Amino acid sequence: MPRILIVCNHHPVCLARYMRDAFRRAGAEVRTVGPDFGPEIWGMKLDARRAWRADGTIDTVWPDWMPDIVIYSIPPPFQFNPHYRGIPHVVHTVDNHVCNFRHEGIDHYFLADRKSSVMPIERPEDTWLPCAYDPLVFTPSPIPWSKREFDVALVGVMYPHRLEIVNAMTKAGFKVVAGIGAVYEEFRNIYQNARISLCPSAHGGVGQRIFETASMNCLILADPCPDFLPLNADGLVIYENVPDAVEKVRLYLSKSAAAEAMIARSSAWAKPHTWDARAIAILQWLEARPAAG
Repeated sequence: MPRILIVCNHHPVCLARYMRDAFRRAGAEVRTVGPDFGPEIWGMKLDARRAWRADGTIDTVWPDWMPDIVIYSIPPPFQFNPHYRGIPHVVHTVDNHVCNFRHEGIDHYFLADRKSSVMPIERPEDTWLPCAYDPLVFTPSPIPWSKREFDVALVGVMYPHRLEIVNAMTKAGFKVVAGIGAVYEEFRNIYQNARISLCPSAHGGVGQRIFETASMNCLILADPCPDFLPLNADGLVIYENVPDAVEKVRLYLSKSAAAEAMIARSSAWAKPHTWDARAIAILQWLEARPAAG
């Protein structure tokens, strides 16, 4: 059983929390260290039950426990614990589109955005590991397409370009649910009751929302992302601008059979893209790594 130490910011929702669960499902023993943020995220406070607590601080040492790998899912600069010198240190992040994670002492980088202008994948120590979804949380919708309450859903940070397209959808007369704060089951319940998942990328990256909402049988409406091609993305509806997005919503709401055919394709495409698969990829890298010395 591999032992994994994850260094991260303990937000209620984050990559590291999903990966901790995925590693455990893969049979690993996982501990996490780093700052606690309680139920706070996105400048707001969620229900207290959403808080995620660390197993220790970066300085914590367990006399009877030594990890086989240390994974950093935290922005640099990294604080290294000298007790773990000689153990593989890697970065796993979905944020290389907004932050450069290069740091002396890191053996390998698992990065979600291939063509990032901030930190592209370009070195031998870089591995592309796209975003994914949690298959235990984000399950197929039990609600038929025609019976769902919302036409369009966008639960996430309301960047200006997202707010613009949400406003356009509302103005066009569609029933829209949008905003921030719904997580896990609340997030799932909203999307399982929505026909179309509106997915404007933050910086052209293929975000978790694509995989999560495809797995919940929403029609995916997204802007063009460079990584769709190497991901062999299938069944996604791509819009070029805001008016085009509005027209495509109108089109697919009037053609439910065509929409459901696209959903069948996109959900099948997204199905293998789980955090469990990403965890296994990192464990396979660790297993294939030459032994020290």
